[in-house]
Amino acid sequence: MSARQCLEAAQRFAGTDRAAAALATRVGEVIGFAVAARGRASLLVPGGNTPIPVFEALRNRSLTWDKVYISLTDERRVPLDDPQSNAQGVRTHLLQGRAAAAHFHPLHREGIDARADEAACGAALGMLPRPFDAVILGMGTDGHIASLFPGDPALPRALDPRTEARCAITTAPTPPHERLSLTLATLLEARWIALHVTGEAKWATLEAAVHSADAAQYPVHALLCQRRVPVHVYWSP
Repeated sequence: MSARQCLEAAQRFAGTDRAAAALATRVGEVIGFAVAARGRASLLVPGGNTPIPVFEALRNRSLTWDKVYISLTDERRVPLDDPQSNAQGVRTHLLQGRAAAAHFHPLHREGIDARADEAACGAALGMLPRPFDAVILGMGTDGHIASLFPGDPALPRALDPRTEARCAITTAPTPPHERLSLTLATLLEARWIALHVTGEAKWATLEAAVHSADAAQYPVHALLCQRRVPVHVYWSP
């Protein structure tokens, strides 16, 4: 796939509010269609600050939220009530208003070792309808997606399309270092995927990633340039 083709589905918006509103609208449509067609829907979301406007735009949409099952693309291995916990962010910004009726399944389980946490992550994902109806991903300026970081020894396994692992313990370059991430193969078990990116620096990273053809340096390349599921890029300055 050419570099141009990898980014051909990119949508560029004038502001973050417009991008968030458009993404929330589309996710709401995907969820609504899934519930109407199959009786329930599944949604995977990222952590951090970038998706907060999306969560706040989505949470009061008129959806059958009690038929919606939500989990995360990745998590920090911190207590679930820690401010840095992605699960805490979902509870604070998404599972409010009408969306409070949704079923939420965090990935991380406290008090267990790393390998057991991988298994707990897989069990949590098993509670969601598959394929996932909608997956929202973010990206760092280094090109990481979920918690799949360049330079991490766990990256080759996590990007391997043949892996049977649903989740992987990974190491972030910044604290909190211990992370839990869905593997690329798991993320691609989806009907619809969005990559939500803000800022000129991250757009430059996207362009560098698709031209480099090096997923070890830019993990986002493996997402954008695969042929299994189209990736819809939502970008704003």
